[in-house]
Amino acid sequence: MKEEQEREIRVLIVDDERLARVNLRGLLGEHPYVRIVGEARNIAEARQILDETPVDLIFLDIQMPGGSGFDLLEALERRPHVVFVTAHDHYVTQASASQALDFLLKPVDPDRLGESLQKALSYREG
Repeated sequence: MKEEQEREIRVLIVDDERLARVNLRGLLGEHPYVRIVGEARNIAEARQILDETPVDLIFLDIQMPGGSGFDLLEALERRPHVVFVTAHDHYVTQASASQALDFLLKPVDPDRLGESLQKALSYREG
């Protein structure tokens, strides 16, 4: 059990689109070591969850009402790993500059999601 807990990734999903959150939750459910600890519709909700809950990895939309995913990252003192999830590929350079772990385009490809999760695991184990 302890080994499973060490391998577990605590995930926060941040996206203003309910369907996008539902789809990502479903895809993440295929990975038994992923524990979704919260979902947020906007930056304010995400900050509240991050203040109260340990998170290893954020799946973060970029364009949301009330602030962008980049705004959230700038406001965090302790920053978990981040995988940007967006329908807009023109953010790739900015996401890369923000030291994001990965960048996924919507609709999320299950194989690419698996690659992102493996990157997160390798950083934790490395």
